[in-house]
Amino acid sequence: MMPHPIRLLAVLRRPGKPLSSFALALLLAACASTSPTSTDPEATAADESRGESESILAAENALRDGDCRGAAENYLAAARVSEQVDVATRATELAVGCEQLTTARVAVARWRKLDPYSGDAALVEALVALKRYDLEEARTALTAWRESGSAGTQDPVRFAQVLERESDATAAHLVFGDVLVGEDPTADVLLAKAQLGMAAQDMRAAMDSAQRALQINTDMVEAQTLVLRALSILGEHTAAIEGARALADSLEGEDVFLLADLQAAAGRHEEARQELARLGAMPETRLGAERRLIAIDLEEGNFDSAEARLGPLMGERGSTAMALYFLGQLAEMRGDDARAVQNYRLLADSSIALSARTAAARLLIKHGDRKNALALLDEYATQNPEESIEVGAARAQLLAQDGDVDAALQGLDALLLRYPDHPNLIYQRATVLETGGRTREAVATFEAALKERPADPQLTNALGFTLADHNMKLSRAEQLIKDALKVSPDNPAIQDSMGWVLYRRGRTGEALPILERAWTNSRDSEIAAHYGEVLWKAGDEGQARYIWQQALTRSPDHKGLRGTMARLTGEPAAAPR
Repeated sequence: MMPHPIRLLAVLRRPGKPLSSFALALLLAACASTSPTSTDPEATAADESRGESESILAAENALRDGDCRGAAENYLAAARVSEQVDVATRATELAVGCEQLTTARVAVARWRKLDPYSGDAALVEALVALKRYDLEEARTALTAWRESGSAGTQDPVRFAQVLERESDATAAHLVFGDVLVGEDPTADVLLAKAQLGMAAQDMRAAMDSAQRALQINTDMVEAQTLVLRALSILGEHTAAIEGARALADSLEGEDVFLLADLQAAAGRHEEARQELARLGAMPETRLGAERRLIAIDLEEGNFDSAEARLGPLMGERGSTAMALYFLGQLAEMRGDDARAVQNYRLLADSSIALSARTAAARLLIKHGDRKNALALLDEYATQNPEESIEVGAARAQLLAQDGDVDAALQGLDALLLRYPDHPNLIYQRATVLETGGRTREAVATFEAALKERPADPQLTNALGFTLADHNMKLSRAEQLIKDALKVSPDNPAIQDSMGWVLYRRGRTGEALPILERAWTNSRDSEIAAHYGEVLWKAGDEGQARYIWQQALTRSPDHKGLRGTMARLTGEPAAAPR
């Protein structure tokens, strides 16, 4: 009995996250195949045959009822007793699509046992391992995929993009480099590794791979562009901008904005405005230029200018949703929460629906309307069950920030019953515990997760920061954060953690440049709170106030930032309007 093709496709597809080519090929093959028949009629006993059929029927019924976990587990039960490769294949696809990672791991192992030379099975096994941040298992499976000959049929750049989209970028970067680069890589393979290095926020590794690609193909514009963007993130702004000017005539697509992007990143806003004015005069680049000019206006607090630019974009094809979202943010910055909610609600069924609904829900909760706030998210979860984890995480964080940690935990625990051992949910549970002041439980949860995923920089950083923030085991906290930085050295959140733990250990002079870089590359309000506090304690109160006010311009209601300012200055933290 076959899963219905359209229904199975709906389960597997993610909005804005299309199935990769190999997954789509597997899906179509599964949907087109006939009911399994044994190649050896005597190999399968009648009771096992009944067990297989009954399990597939139960899976179909569970899927129809919206029970993705039940569907995945029943299909796995069928795969355990079946000798048919396509049953194990469908069990794997369903488990992956339903985010049942433990079930997916068992199902794909069964698939590989039945078809040990399948490159597709090895590749899916690698992806499941990457989702779980099991790097050794991913390396082994990806090596098997390479040795199957399948790797030679893939465009390496596109394949790297699939790995990044389907899993964690840092894990994908490490495994790709270990397994697929080899001793004599092509320029395209090196470019793919460079792009993964950028995504993993390791700029020097990205530059090294891009420069190696350029040694093979000196005209590879994508590699040249990547080097310049990496230089900018590393703070080498002058070299990056000069390189962009020299490369200008060779750029296409979004890269035509390279010079303006690098000028804006360097804080040279007037130069960026001039470049964007030039690009804005051409029809093919006008919208991209306008979006960037709006972003500069918002960063500078030029709200009237930003609003004036947003008006004409409302009627532009493909720009209306972005304009409405910007208008919502602008209303928030001005303190007009009612108008902000109105704009966000207009996007409730758009391509950015979850972000808009979450923003509206946050403001509704701020004004005491929790019922309608949660209804916005719950309605979306009902309409988009494939995004239950993302919605549940957003819901839990909003509740925790509002002080209702118990309700946040109840929601996450309910999701964990549907998605057992899912890494993101366990991580979210630990952060909710920390937000609610239940520090020891948060630390214990992080520690338990770290035993399962010891190489995950998100976890090592989160545990290190939590320890540092509460002045606990500072030596271990510093080592954990150092370990995270080895994997993702240019991640502003991890840099912030390092600056913060150094400050906690009394090494203010070492902390300041790290926090400055984290703030420059992120403009994150939490980082601004830390950077400002360290500046204040170092005696530079004027610069601390300047950083805080910049952050408040974009996040006027940020509780951590306002709390830091009030604690240190003894004054209410007035947000600019």
